[in-house]
Amino acid sequence: MESQKFSELGEREREQYNKGLERGGYEKIFNHCRYFYIRRRYSLIKEMMQCAQGKKVLEIGSTAWRGWLDNNSILPSSLTCINISEAELQAGVGSAASSDNSPDFILMDAHDLQFEDGTFDFVYGDAILHHLNMVPALDEIFRVLKPNGKILFVEPLDVNPAGKLVRYLTKKARTSDEQPLRLCDITEIKKRFETQFFYEELLSVPCGVLSGMLFKNPSNSLMRFAFRVDQFLDRNFSWLRNWFRHALISGTRR
Repeated sequence: MESQKFSELGEREREQYNKGLERGGYEKIFNHCRYFYIRRRYSLIKEMMQCAQGKKVLEIGSTAWRGWLDNNSILPSSLTCINISEAELQAGVGSAASSDNSPDFILMDAHDLQFEDGTFDFVYGDAILHHLNMVPALDEIFRVLKPNGKILFVEPLDVNPAGKLVRYLTKKARTSDEQPLRLCDITEIKKRFETQFFYEELLSVPCGVLSGMLFKNPSNSLMRFAFRVDQFLDRNFSWLRNWFRHALISGTRR
């Protein structure tokens, strides 16, 4: 593993991730909210990651490759995984022993990617952009991508009121600096990439919290109803999309 100097934000994130986050309560609350969306998400990821087959790939993070690449039988020509946290990076190293992929794991700050311009065909990450200073991080991702290179990120959005409340009540589940994507962040992404957004969880958030109190199994009639209503609202009322809780963001370098 190689190392480098980190930004101020990077140092804070590193310390907090190395110390560990208390995600149990947060995950339990949102387990029902995401049940049907997780299945749709991984179907979309499987389809979109196919273009990484045989390509040079960068993960901003160090563990998503197991679900996004290995589980879909995708073998890049090279896979590089970076992380600001030694503990998170080691989790990826531990997983690699049983993988057909052979990732290179590097301790690195995403605000200062130590790669030549146009190195990668594909850059992706799972819930990572909202931990970064958006403009410099996007500039770096843009720089290290080849012309027409692809991105794929899953990120939380800032506006959903139920999501805001749960985040407020579970502060130990996240780092102090992280900021779900705002409209200004989405604008910055669109400046650099031709994008497609797949929105997740609107009515599914309050219904999911209620469902967790009423049902053991998240595959129930209430959550099925909420998922279908969300899809209807997404198709017919585009102005509501920013109120959804998550987005899967696919893009091509402009």
